[in-house]
Amino acid sequence: MPSHPDKAALRSSTLEQIRNLSDQERSRQEAAIQASFPEIPGLAQATTVLLYVSTFPEEIDTRPLLEFCLGRSQRVVLPRILRKERQLRLQEIQQLDTDLQPGPLGIPEPAGHCPVINPSLIDWVLVPGLAFDCQGSRLGRGGGFYDRLLPHLPAKTPRWALALTNQLHDHIPMESHDIPIHGIVHPGGLLGPMFPDSNTTRDLT
Repeated sequence: MPSHPDKAALRSSTLEQIRNLSDQERSRQEAAIQASFPEIPGLAQATTVLLYVSTFPEEIDTRPLLEFCLGRSQRVVLPRILRKERQLRLQEIQQLDTDLQPGPLGIPEPAGHCPVINPSLIDWVLVPGLAFDCQGSRLGRGGGFYDRLLPHLPAKTPRWALALTNQLHDHIPMESHDIPIHGIVHPGGLLGPMFPDSNTTRDLT
């Protein structure tokens, strides 16, 4: 499906803004986000969490979150890209040093021996993205992998994301197939939860 032209421009400008951050400012923002990991609503109570391994330079390092969840003996699930089917297969990992292997584009993913997990078992998910707004709209990389996966998760599964300051925008253009998130962790703290049945929303200030 062709990308909306506004989305393409927003991807490009967001990537440029992230790359223009100084090393000091990038480290400050990332450290603040990582410090908020344990505070994300629903994470500590979840049994089976779907995370991802950060790979691209603009992505916030997710390894501390992976280690946090593994240390709490939670079932940690990661996606494996099925390129031909254009789908994500979910598999459980137990150790970062033995259960990961390079996948397409060098993205670390679960090795073949890792158990396959049904999406219906996921009760908390961290969703990657390039840009977000305060209504839960999300801009991915354009592949649509998560937009195809998320409808197969339980409807009440909290969907959260991580964002540097430059990844937060006033408005993200959404299309019918786009799936919103419930909350964002940013350098100033937490925005959310924005659940359909919740009246609790925290400001960015």
